[in-house]
Amino acid sequence: MNPIDPPGFGHWLSSHVGLPSSYLREQGTYVNFVTLMFWTALALLLITIFCSVRLRDSRLGRAWIAIREDETAAAAMGIPLMRTKTWAYASGAFFGGIAGAWFATIKTGVFPDDFFFNISILIVSMVILGGMGNVWGVIAGAAVLEYLNLEGIANFNGWMNDHILVCDPSKQNPSSVISGGCLNAPLVTYGIYGAIIVLVMLLRPQGLFPEQRRKLEFETGVHDTPIQDEQA
Repeated sequence: MNPIDPPGFGHWLSSHVGLPSSYLREQGTYVNFVTLMFWTALALLLITIFCSVRLRDSRLGRAWIAIREDETAAAAMGIPLMRTKTWAYASGAFFGGIAGAWFATIKTGVFPDDFFFNISILIVSMVILGGMGNVWGVIAGAAVLEYLNLEGIANFNGWMNDHILVCDPSKQNPSSVISGGCLNAPLVTYGIYGAIIVLVMLLRPQGLFPEQRRKLEFETGVHDTPIQDEQA
């Protein structure tokens, strides 16, 4: 009787997500389960992007935008509010269900501890940073924050301790942000996300890559002609 392989996600992501080290064997070759799930995730991402862009430019997508801008005016134009909103919830649930099925396949099970409040904050931060209403902006925001989450903050922390601070690892307290002259930035990861959100909302509230319509909304009125000049 062979023992069950311990869960793992390769050498790079083993500390973040657990995966069973099983393999798909076919025609004398094998595909690593991690590689298989990566390409599956990439395919699902491309399909989701395609569907999102097509939905945005469709009649239904324009109805969603109209309801977002002015619900009363949209109803006056003949847009069925309840049915259109139901389609929005249904489409969101559809893509969420696909992502959940993929996640459950990786974890070989789903538990309440897998979903904590910080994940919601991270996802909202991706949308705010990238720019609401723009599919490509949200993707860019997700890529930036996920890099910070996995490697960026840790790399910055190591660079600060090696080149800027006088760090003595023997005196460092792992539970303190600053101790022994060392910085432990990963302890305040979500505080860093909060600071990024505040800065974006103050300096560029439309996000890094806003939708053109949203960009015009923020810029309208900045260079308006004075009323006196209009009357003249």
